Amino acid sequence: METMHHTDVVVLGGGSAGVAAAVAAARKGLRVALIERNAYLGGKATAAEVGTVCGLYRFSKNEQSEYIVNGFAKEFADTLQARSNTEPLHVSEGVHYLPYNIDAFKNICLELVNENKIEVYFDAVLEHVTVQQHKIQSVHIIAAGNPITIHAKALVDCSGDSVISQAANLPLIRSESYQAAAQVFTMQGVSAQSEFRLGMIMMKALRSAIDADLLGDFYDRVYIVQGSLKNNEVTLKIGIPLAVTYAPGNLQELRTVAHSFVKNLAAFLIQHVEAFKHASLKHIAPEVGIRTGQRSTGKYLLMEEDVLSCKKFDTAIANGTWPIEIWEQNRRVRMKYFALDDHYQVPADCLQSNTLDNLFFAGRNISATDGAIASARVMGICLQTGYAAGCLAAATAKDLSLMDTIRQIQNEQL
Repeated sequence: METMHHTDVVVLGGGSAGVAAAVAAARKGLRVALIERNAYLGGKATAAEVGTVCGLYRFSKNEQSEYIVNGFAKEFADTLQARSNTEPLHVSEGVHYLPYNIDAFKNICLELVNENKIEVYFDAVLEHVTVQQHKIQSVHIIAAGNPITIHAKALVDCSGDSVISQAANLPLIRSESYQAAAQVFTMQGVSAQSEFRLGMIMMKALRSAIDADLLGDFYDRVYIVQGSLKNNEVTLKIGIPLAVTYAPGNLQELRTVAHSFVKNLAAFLIQHVEAFKHASLKHIAPEVGIRTGQRSTGKYLLMEEDVLSCKKFDTAIANGTWPIEIWEQNRRVRMKYFALDDHYQVPADCLQSNTLDNLFFAGRNISATDGAIASARVMGICLQTGYAAGCLAAATAKDLSLMDTIRQIQNEQL
């Protein structure tokens, strides 16, 4: 039998953006329902075990990492850093990032929703939405096998794939080809002291095997998750040689191919690379890492040129410092950088539906082109857009001025 609930704000997706949005609305004194398809929170940060938070710090060649974010994003990052017992890392090009512990990320998210009395529906999927007079009136979900209807005044889609927009038959921003997916896995019993040296040895062995036709040419798309080499364990990330299409069955096919690829690669490393001689495959992340998906159509479309020219906006709600990072099927990562010691901004209009008055979005499905989302999808920016979208949804639910709310977000975050 279907049950019926009433709340002020519904947030779909319990990843970094979704948790930020839910906390933002709850801190405004509203009732919030958070819908999550997994049995735990964190989204790709925990399910795909990304391992590093990017987009928190200034794009700078300074040795010291300096926050470009404030407010909730900084609060979350400070807690995560302390719980993970890590420090920010950087590379010569000027990008800085924070390694983190997966369990710490999960626990912080759960503590935040509990502290803010957010009602969470785990193991939940969206079935359909009811739309009337340019507003979503209710969402219909299946949570742990039970049908539930939730009436809400405002909604935030942090699903990563614009699930609410799809359910409401709204126009979507689709790509001709999506960024290559990745699979993260952990090896134990590794004999190495330096990540850099281990990476060089590993890549040399893989390149030789590819040149000798012992491995396929896609086996060179292997990376060490920075900061992961500890206690004779290391976490690796591999590009999956199968296109992300969103066709029926594509996700399961990606997972099957990824697991086969990981096992073949692990066996090769153990047999041919001295540092892995006594190693074994410890763990494969539960989910494939999908980097980009279908985006919602907002009142403004963030462009690649906005990112590369470090464009600023009067209605900015987030600072972006991560370069455009493109993972293609047939090559290793390709980066497009903007000016050092500068940043671009994401305007509030990228988070607002241009069709429905009470729908907002954040995280990986904001209104952005392929090039722009290749930067704006990283967690440091998702935390900012999530918090901003939660504030905007709260203002809509309370019938307050959005422009006044944007000014408040700027004072908190920027």
